[in-house]
Amino acid sequence: MKLRIYLLLLALLPLACVEKDTEPLFTEVTITVQPPEGIEMVRFQATMVFENINTRQKVSTSDFINGRLEVRLLKGLYRLSINEGGGMTYYDAEGRHRFSEVVVDNTPMKFVADSNAATIDLIFKN
Repeated sequence: MKLRIYLLLLALLPLACVEKDTEPLFTEVTITVQPPEGIEMVRFQATMVFENINTRQKVSTSDFINGRLEVRLLKGLYRLSINEGGGMTYYDAEGRHRFSEVVVDNTPMKFVADSNAATIDLIFKN
């Protein structure tokens, strides 16, 4: 009988020693776009592409609300870009209503915390 108890305890020992990794694999990212200085943004419409540099996986979304986007990504290092045709309607320094296609700096960004926030400067394409 004692032998059975010892064998049972011995069989359960590895289960007690296993450390569970509770570190989340995903992060909640909030991106806010910033127009160039002196420009009053009226509307921003574009598809933002997040490319994971390590896996080459791409996630794209156009769910911007008032120049702000929330997306769930796998933690990692990302290169951001805006698809062709994305842009903003704005008032220039003279108060004229205009539209311009925009791009963003593609310097890699690290999103490794459970939640991340970043402000991205928009650059006029022309």
